[in-house]
Amino acid sequence: IFMKIKKLSISILLLLIIIIGLVTNDEFKSYLVENIENIKALYINEPLMFTTFFIVAYLIMTTLSLPVALLMGLLAGSVFDFYLAVTIVSFTSTIGATVAMSLSRYIVRDYMTSKYKKYFEIINSNFKDNGGYYLFALRMSPLFPFFIINICFGLTKMKLLTFYLVSQIGMLPGTIIIILLGNELSNILVSGNV
Repeated sequence: IFMKIKKLSISILLLLIIIIGLVTNDEFKSYLVENIENIKALYINEPLMFTTFFIVAYLIMTTLSLPVALLMGLLAGSVFDFYLAVTIVSFTSTIGATVAMSLSRYIVRDYMTSKYKKYFEIINSNFKDNGGYYLFALRMSPLFPFFIINICFGLTKMKLLTFYLVSQIGMLPGTIIIILLGNELSNILVSGNV
């Protein structure tokens, strides 16, 4: 458990260093401010179109397990009202994760079983011992990549509805934090109080 805490601490520290470096770089900062303002203007002018496009894009990205969930969450926090952002990101990410889990189970099962055998054995063993509680613990921890969780749980005997509900609840705290960070980052960049 010490190694997990150490890895998490190092990851958080590196993320903070990158954010501070990016925010303090004047050229990059002005680029971000300009684009955040442009995106907000697009949302204000065409809220339904923008929201629909955002949801579809986010759903595709999470289903394909593309590593952009953090960026999309930060963008949602920057553009949308807090409650709307949490609702959109929470439901869309959970639906995407469930679709990815279903694809792993029903379409590419043999390939995923061989490619992620080591992870599957760990997850399946712990799932047999702890059931849905194990998925909940994984969803609350940022140490295990979500795409691995989605794929490997598709190879277990967990019911689809259970996977969806546990994921929805387990990912909610992280979603809220990301939305708040996106909102705060947007406020800092636009106000210039870096």
